[in-house]
Amino acid sequence: MKKLLCAGLMMAAAGFCLADAPAIKVSPSADFSNPAMINSNVRDECKLPESQAAASMRALQEAGVTAETAPEDQLKANGYYLKLRLENAVSMGNAFIGHRKFVAMSAQLYKDGKLLDTFTGSRDSMGGMWGGFKGSCSVLERCTQTLSKDLAAWVKTKLSS
Repeated sequence: MKKLLCAGLMMAAAGFCLADAPAIKVSPSADFSNPAMINSNVRDECKLPESQAAASMRALQEAGVTAETAPEDQLKANGYYLKLRLENAVSMGNAFIGHRKFVAMSAQLYKDGKLLDTFTGSRDSMGGMWGGFKGSCSVLERCTQTLSKDLAAWVKTKLSS
């Protein structure tokens, strides 16, 4: 019982520290680092830069990190800034032969305008259960949502260290 109580108090203290931390500023869009490498149908139809940024904001909030969107000119301001970028997005397959989707992103964490660290991650999906009934963009968004959870866990460790 003592161990359980101590573990609970430690977790509460860790959450308290993150909750008291100033809001981290996050780019409002995860723009493609090289749009020419992304198929035009993915660029034009899926709106991945916006959905990656929105998913990242949700995941940060769910992880207990206070975050707000801010334009990149805030990068050099005091405090933390998280610059999001989509490195690649691939959409192959269809409902009949199966989906093969892939999203890769990077994020640079700055503090007071100085680069602290860089996150890189990627996720792929075949659509999951009933994937044949899902559109390409929804499967790619599923990748962005999972990737955002990876990013939020990384940010949380960086802010608490």
